[in-house]
Amino acid sequence: MRSAALVVLAAGLALGGCSIKTGEGEDAAAKADGAVYHASELPYPFSDAVEVSGVLYLSGDIGANDAGTGVVPGGVEAETRRIFQRMEARLARHDLTFDDVFKCTVMLADMSEWPAFNAVYAEHFKEGRYPARSAFGTNGLALGARRVELECWAVKG
Repeated sequence: MRSAALVVLAAGLALGGCSIKTGEGEDAAAKADGAVYHASELPYPFSDAVEVSGVLYLSGDIGANDAGTGVVPGGVEAETRRIFQRMEARLARHDLTFDDVFKCTVMLADMSEWPAFNAVYAEHFKEGRYPARSAFGTNGLALGARRVELECWAVKG
């Protein structure tokens, strides 16, 4: 809940008077109160990521298809793999990798799919260095996602 509140707060601050500037080789960003807001490519009121005191808070991601018109077919495993592909690219834009991720929040439409999600999740982190994690079941996910949404926090280590 706290991470969701931070995302909502960040989006509110970004819309509440911060000017958006495009940095060289970076996402669109605005600075206010020590935070850097990285604009979303989507036409919704949230930032793709917010950086505060060296910590990058990534907004939740879904297994969106390349066209952005829905999610990839194949269920929770396919959606989770796509999330990690997208997240890897988002982290790389900030010179980060999965090794820099220290906290994740998992939202699943069906908690019985937890083992299938975990199998894919574990492929992306070093054993013994898994991020802290919270998970919960939900009856609805953003932008029509069917099975899973994942949000992570990262810091350059």
